[in-house]
Amino acid sequence: MENKQDNRKFVAFTHSFDDPWAGESADEAQSVSLTFRFAKPGKTQIQRLQDKAAKNPVQAAKNLLLDVIHPDDREAFTAKLEDYPGIATSFASAIIKGVGISAELGN
Repeated sequence: MENKQDNRKFVAFTHSFDDPWAGESADEAQSVSLTFRFAKPGKTQIQRLQDKAAKNPVQAAKNLLLDVIHPDDREAFTAKLEDYPGIATSFASAIIKGVGISAELGN
C-alpha cells in the first residue's frame, strides 16, 4: 500500500541553536543544527492544531509535525524530540508561519 504522503511536496526546515548542557564545560555550548522535511499542512491539520493548542500547545505542535513530516525523517525527529522537546514548538512555528499564520500582522 502506498503512503499518501509520498506524492506530497516536502520542504527542508533547519533549526540551529546552542545547547549549553552538551559542552565539555559550563562555559562551552555545543552547536546543534537539525534539518527535517515537512509537507504543507492542509486546512484540517491547521484546524486541529488551532482547536487543541489552547489546551496543550506542545502536544498540538507535535501532532501537526508528525502528520506532515517526511516518513523517512519521522524516526530521527522523534528521537530528537526526546533530547530537545522544545523543537516541536520551533518547527511548528516555522511551518504555520509558512501557511500564513503570524502574530505579527500589522506590526
